[in-house]
Amino acid sequence: MNLQLTIGQLRKIFELEDSAQDDALLVNEVVYDTRTLVQGDGKMFFALQGKYRNGASFVEEAYQKGIRAFVVKEIPNKAHLDAVYLQVSKPLDALMKLAKWHRLHFEIPIIAIIGTHGKTTIKEWLGSLLKRKYRLVKSPKSYNSKLGVALSILELHSSADVGVFELSISLPDEGKEFNEMLAPTHVVIGHIGDKHNENFSEKNGKKIAYFNFIKGCTSVFQLQSKIDDFWSGNKGLIKLSSSDFQSSLSALGFIDQLKEENAIMALGVARYFEVEIPENIEFLDVAMRLETFDGIHDSLVINDTYSLDKESLEAALQYQSTLAKSKKRVLLLPKEVTIPKDEIAALLQRYAPLSCHFSDELTLDDSSLKNAVILVKGNASSSMNNIAHLLKLKQHRTQINVNLSALRKNIHALKDLIPEHTKSLVMVKANAYGTGMKRTAMFIEELGVDYLGVAYTDEGVQLRNYGVQCPILVMSPGADDFHDCIEYDLDPAIFSLTLLDALVRTLILKKRMAFPIHLKIDSGMNRLGIKPSEVPSFIDILHSQPELHLKGVYSHFAESDNQLDSSFTEYQLDVFLGACEMLSKHISYPFIKHMANSAAIITQPKAALDMVRMGLIVYGVAENLRAKKVLQPVIEWRSEITQIKHLSKGDTVGYNRSFLAKKDTTIAIVPVGYADGFRRSLGKGKGTVFIGGKSCKTVGNVCMDMVMVDVTGLKLQEGDAVEIIGENQSILDFSVQLDTIPYEVLTALSLRVHRNYIVT
Repeated sequence: MNLQLTIGQLRKIFELEDSAQDDALLVNEVVYDTRTLVQGDGKMFFALQGKYRNGASFVEEAYQKGIRAFVVKEIPNKAHLDAVYLQVSKPLDALMKLAKWHRLHFEIPIIAIIGTHGKTTIKEWLGSLLKRKYRLVKSPKSYNSKLGVALSILELHSSADVGVFELSISLPDEGKEFNEMLAPTHVVIGHIGDKHNENFSEKNGKKIAYFNFIKGCTSVFQLQSKIDDFWSGNKGLIKLSSSDFQSSLSALGFIDQLKEENAIMALGVARYFEVEIPENIEFLDVAMRLETFDGIHDSLVINDTYSLDKESLEAALQYQSTLAKSKKRVLLLPKEVTIPKDEIAALLQRYAPLSCHFSDELTLDDSSLKNAVILVKGNASSSMNNIAHLLKLKQHRTQINVNLSALRKNIHALKDLIPEHTKSLVMVKANAYGTGMKRTAMFIEELGVDYLGVAYTDEGVQLRNYGVQCPILVMSPGADDFHDCIEYDLDPAIFSLTLLDALVRTLILKKRMAFPIHLKIDSGMNRLGIKPSEVPSFIDILHSQPELHLKGVYSHFAESDNQLDSSFTEYQLDVFLGACEMLSKHISYPFIKHMANSAAIITQPKAALDMVRMGLIVYGVAENLRAKKVLQPVIEWRSEITQIKHLSKGDTVGYNRSFLAKKDTTIAIVPVGYADGFRRSLGKGKGTVFIGGKSCKTVGNVCMDMVMVDVTGLKLQEGDAVEIIGENQSILDFSVQLDTIPYEVLTALSLRVHRNYIVT
């Protein structure tokens, strides 16, 4: 981004009155997130009002980091004389005006990709083809909101030949708004599913919004099989089909229909722009971008080797900066880089302190890699992916992929279901439900949740040692834990008068006053908690002990997931609210009331109260049909084939020779066993894995470290991927095989199974 705009020019764009300060500052770049801000020279901060964060709260932080130009809704109380504050009614609208103004200066093809699924994939695949012939500007990551598109437009520069942007139209008026800002010349209509249907009450409302967006464009690309009467009359409609690209599709070898459709769209647009399609064409799976894993020398490695251009490099550097916090950062680039050296130098300066090395300059035992966050960048033609995996700490070949982007989407989707004033607590107990507490909790904190929840005090201590700063609720502390609760600023749950007495004694010893606690009410589950009849005794103690401050009151539903009979759930809520009313009459200050767990967020909206506790549901697991529509799976459990064996009729397999081949059989040995969470009860054909999209049953007993599966008739080789939980087999499916619940599946995933973290 290199805007080179004076404050006076910006005032005119935003339709504001002139000022004597107008030309005192020059703005080259706009920013909205102080977390990724290293230095503020030449930048303008937009204080955007989000649903969960208000940019106005970070204006002072931006100033301290060197920014002197601000776009705000209200002038801050602590305004600085050497700063310029442009006051607008809606900072996001002002940013969109700036993007619209900037777009008008470029007479180049602008390709917009719309739809409900696959937009990012089409964009990345199309980009990989177009840049064979053109200088390209494309939106980074999944920048498809109004904010994301506006920021992407501002990256347009004079040397660009083509712009490629994805955008998400989820409301009736957004088609027109996006059209005015982006003014696309070409539109690609991808897969249109049911996502956001609830926002369009009018028949064909979503299609109408899309239609409003494509007005004025030169051409519209769509799959021939998807064209109905609504679309058939569109001006410039270009119909695409698989028959147009048979050889390329054969080379790609997609099994997944959606991927094949996305490939057809990318190939069709590339052909329109007269790009030569290579015979050995290969599209990388977009879902594996920004893969994070533990590296050698106590390092953390970010593998982002699917593409290498200025936009993707900057996006990856931002992610690295956020992840690293105070740890040193290292960038590894291939020997040959197409990005101009001056642009690389500018990025290095922007994200300083940062050391950069090229692949031919560095050895794996280099001291600069020790205890660092290492970003490995490259593209499909470089060897950087191999280098990234050489840096990987050698682990178990069975691995768990944790999709942090899906986790983020799930949390945001759930926040959309609760009242705006209601706080959110996310449970990260039991190793964050098997996802890995450290990385998951730190990521969740960055999303702006109000609380994290753990079961035991040592889990809260771990989080603090990781650098987590947000409030933490410990739901099952012991009397011996209160010293740690005080030292590490953890909110303990109090579920008995005996426990309360122990806490008071500790607080007196530590000379602490007004220490926050959460009181648990037993509303009928008959697990932990004080009975409503004990509330008066608690009130007396609270009044007599200034060491205590009632931060929250909560209870737990016994069967909020019962979709057939909610009577007991409603009874529990009444009991809890009665206890809260009793407390409110005798306590002069407000406290947080929270009762809704994962299921209740969906089934009992009136139970949202002041805060909800999100547990299993944020990890993408729910049986409720409504929840399933808005959730994305977070966990993928994968392994690989270690060996393939061909058995003759009469051969036996494994311990106790529990499998007898009744015919010639082929088996694959997979390095996952009951020590990893693949329980022994899944043996003898009860358990299933998927290889090449095909279901493969276990044979014989499950061993501690491996399992054997029947792969008769499949063309496989050693090293082929094995899916245990993923696209073909959900956590729910797997738990049914085990005759248990998803909670047990996730929390039983062994610590020795390596976790990879993926951000898309």
